[in-house]
Amino acid sequence: MRAFASSFHAWRSIEEQEGIKVPHGLVFPLAVVEAIGRPHGLTLAAEELTPAGPAGFDAVMISVLDSRCMVSAARHFAAWRMPFRRADRRPVGSWPLVWAGGQGLHNPLPMAPAFDLAVIGDGEDAVPALLALWERHGNTPGFLAAASTVPGVFVPDHHDPREAMIEQAVSADVGITLREVIDVSHNKTRRLEIARGCKYKCTFCSLGWRTPMRENPAADVLTAIRKSPRLVHLQAGDAESHSGIDEIRRGLRAHGGYDQGWTGRLDTLLENPDQTVPGQKRYAFGVEGVSHRLRAAVGKGYLTDERLIDDTLRFFDTIEGEGKGRAAWHLITGLPTETPGEVTALIDVIDEIDRRQSRGVARNLSLHWQPFQPLPGTPMQWCAAGRGARDRARMLATRGTWCRVRSVGGRTDSMALICSSLARADERGADLLEALASGPVSVSDAERISGSTTGALDPDAPLPWDFVRSHHDKSTARRAYDAMMRRLG
Repeated sequence: MRAFASSFHAWRSIEEQEGIKVPHGLVFPLAVVEAIGRPHGLTLAAEELTPAGPAGFDAVMISVLDSRCMVSAARHFAAWRMPFRRADRRPVGSWPLVWAGGQGLHNPLPMAPAFDLAVIGDGEDAVPALLALWERHGNTPGFLAAASTVPGVFVPDHHDPREAMIEQAVSADVGITLREVIDVSHNKTRRLEIARGCKYKCTFCSLGWRTPMRENPAADVLTAIRKSPRLVHLQAGDAESHSGIDEIRRGLRAHGGYDQGWTGRLDTLLENPDQTVPGQKRYAFGVEGVSHRLRAAVGKGYLTDERLIDDTLRFFDTIEGEGKGRAAWHLITGLPTETPGEVTALIDVIDEIDRRQSRGVARNLSLHWQPFQPLPGTPMQWCAAGRGARDRARMLATRGTWCRVRSVGGRTDSMALICSSLARADERGADLLEALASGPVSVSDAERISGSTTGALDPDAPLPWDFVRSHHDKSTARRAYDAMMRRLG
């Protein structure tokens, strides 16, 4: 099978957020899909490198990172000169079939009128099964009927969300990157996935809620490292919390290598004594809430203001080096019950970091702001969407003399709210995607078109994505939600 591959320019959105640009091919999830499918004859052509579009391909394979990328879906189809809606691509076989997947499809309904099938969850088991069926049936109604029997696969022509239940696919084997060379960036950095999922169940984040935590053994990772170039990217929700990270990092150093990946938690990074060479990578930490009260409620309770100050200074002293590298805090604005005074208190935290070490070579701290978005499948899926990222970025644009702050504003309030409305929609989300392809849409119009809301949801009411059964079920998420709301007061 020859497939045209798109992430709706997810890489571009990451570049804009992080302020860096790296030549690349397929995004990581699509590169994994290609590696899984290669023994079964699958090859992928990245959209960015295939300007002629998907004409002549057997399939269009789409990886949806999140609703920030999904908002441009209908525009991409228009650029490909391909009908957006599945109904306009009939009879089956007159166009390449559209296969979809990715963490942005925990609620697949907004894209359901567009795709022919979606893999919900991991692709290690579903993709080979689907390719075998396609080899037998080709782009025919018979293939879609057969595909609807594959665990973890949602086929809108055959599954009624009001009656069907799709079990999210979870693979026991997440070692594909250790067996296959995956070079996403064109700088010869090899991607090695050391873990999938996350053992920390922060209430706003999908990583710990949609699948269980699975680790690749340290010995297997080290074998792959020894066969790799010096630049590797240790892929994980939080690489530092891997049970064998010390052994992995010692082996990477013995190999003369450098980790180009990002981390997620400041505490786990500093608990591991064997680090990469100072200045060789960029570290990003999920600080999330602007106050300890908010952080404690959503799962970051270890990060008191004092610890945030102390650990950031330790990071600067022991890891960043002589003005090289960069520390980044990821911050969420508009979490439930956030107050203006808590934002001001965060400014005091940064000023204290600057005051305690206002000597020697200056250090670099980037603040990456995003408005809060309630993600389907997480305990905060019932909360109202947030706003204010760009306002916060302006407030903290120029802070300190030793601790040099660069503040990145993230999405506008209107776009963040539209993304939240889209992520919560049923099939009417496709109407919103088509409207967005035609021009700007107000938040109120987005809610009206999609039939959803950016406000708080009744936790006892049905959700459009209830037909997707995750590793952690809805009742478990509800208990975590109730506990969080009690902490928020």
